[in-house]
Amino acid sequence: MDCIFNELSAQPVIDLVDAHSVMAHFVQSVVSAQRFGFRRLRIPEELGQNMFSLSLTPAYSVGSWLNDERVDQVLRDRFRAIIANPPLLTADEVEAMSVFERSVFSLTEPAGKPEAKGFGAAYLGGMLLLSLLTHNQWNSHQLDGWHWYLEADGQEQSAVVTVPHFATSAHFELHRPRLQQQQDEQLQRSIDVWEKRIEFFPNLILCGDVKRQLKNAGMSNYLSQIIERLRTLDSFAADWKNGDFDLKGLNAQTNLRVSGESDSTMRLYSGQRKFKLPDGRRETFELHIKIGDLRFHFYPDNQEKRVYVGYIGPHLSIVTG
Repeated sequence: MDCIFNELSAQPVIDLVDAHSVMAHFVQSVVSAQRFGFRRLRIPEELGQNMFSLSLTPAYSVGSWLNDERVDQVLRDRFRAIIANPPLLTADEVEAMSVFERSVFSLTEPAGKPEAKGFGAAYLGGMLLLSLLTHNQWNSHQLDGWHWYLEADGQEQSAVVTVPHFATSAHFELHRPRLQQQQDEQLQRSIDVWEKRIEFFPNLILCGDVKRQLKNAGMSNYLSQIIERLRTLDSFAADWKNGDFDLKGLNAQTNLRVSGESDSTMRLYSGQRKFKLPDGRRETFELHIKIGDLRFHFYPDNQEKRVYVGYIGPHLSIVTG
């Protein structure tokens, strides 16, 4: 499970005493979430690669706090572990979460002043929102905001929406019973998806280590999106009767946006993309579909006209640059 950082809470406070208190609450809150099973903190890309440059006071940044020997070393070490190479929450990923063509979120009226991107992503992705306790506005276990969106027929709509939120350990504890119930339900659902895979996806063959990977997905926020994309791929595969697999047609007729890998990635990391078919053969599952920061890789067998799904999990190694 992931939680999303509320970029609007990155506001300076009055003095060092408040700054130290803000950072202590932040670290303790994340530690509480991690003990429950939250794996990562997602940071909206507008904040940059990390939080080190954020101003806690006009003359004192997060980086200054990290180098301040007056601050408990354990607290600083825990923060470094939390924030080490955090996965950014990109605009493309937020857009992929939404069922609407366009969405704008704000915590104040009118829309977009300022736009609350972390809040919106948490709402669309069904995730917890985490804030720095820099203002009394963030001292709550939930936040209300406004959602403006454009429906498929072009009509503008708006609604007040609520997002589960925490800025202290006490806030997080209020979410624990609901999160535990959701976790149990998601896990059972992921088990059902595997056990009923032939019924749910009659035109796909799930193989490799997908059984275990689906169970892991049941502990994440992505299971519903995985199911939705598997159904879309299954529907397309149902019409595959002749010729080679039509990748261009798949991308044109669906919202999956399937792609392969670069030549340099395949030269170095093709082995990571080889998975076993039910008959024992191993094939290269290069084609993949994006689900947040997850990928699922599939292999269309042009001889048998069958589509195999061999991997659903974290982004495999690639060559960048």
